[in-house]
Amino acid sequence: MPEKPKPEDCMTTLPLDPGQGKRILVVDDSEVTGLLIASDLEEKGFEVQIAESAEIATRLVTKKESRPDLILLDINMPNIDGAQFCRFIKGNSMFAKVKVVFCSGMEEQSLKEMVAECGADGYLCKNQIMGDGVTSFLD
Repeated sequence: MPEKPKPEDCMTTLPLDPGQGKRILVVDDSEVTGLLIASDLEEKGFEVQIAESAEIATRLVTKKESRPDLILLDINMPNIDGAQFCRFIKGNSMFAKVKVVFCSGMEEQSLKEMVAECGADGYLCKNQIMGDGVTSFLD
């Protein structure tokens, strides 16, 4: 039986309170992953947008009316990866209030290093949200 994930294994809370009209942008090249994460967040009262690429996410972020409060960002994506997109967001004063949290299946130490390198606000391990985190409760 797999061991249940421990909260200290990965950051498991979002830096936003649900409701209050907070908008989250999920950026993931996997449509299924994006929909699963979005569905869970919508149930918690967040307004959620999904972008399957950094290019689409850029269009949403640059428009003030669709700008998110938080971006949940996959790292391994084609063309512009999550690290490059994070640097773009964090390097532009126009987006100073937008928080960026990596949401990846990468090993935790690599995620910590990526957060420090790119200036992200934190990280979530995908296996905490999906996969191992869910299936460990079925046994």
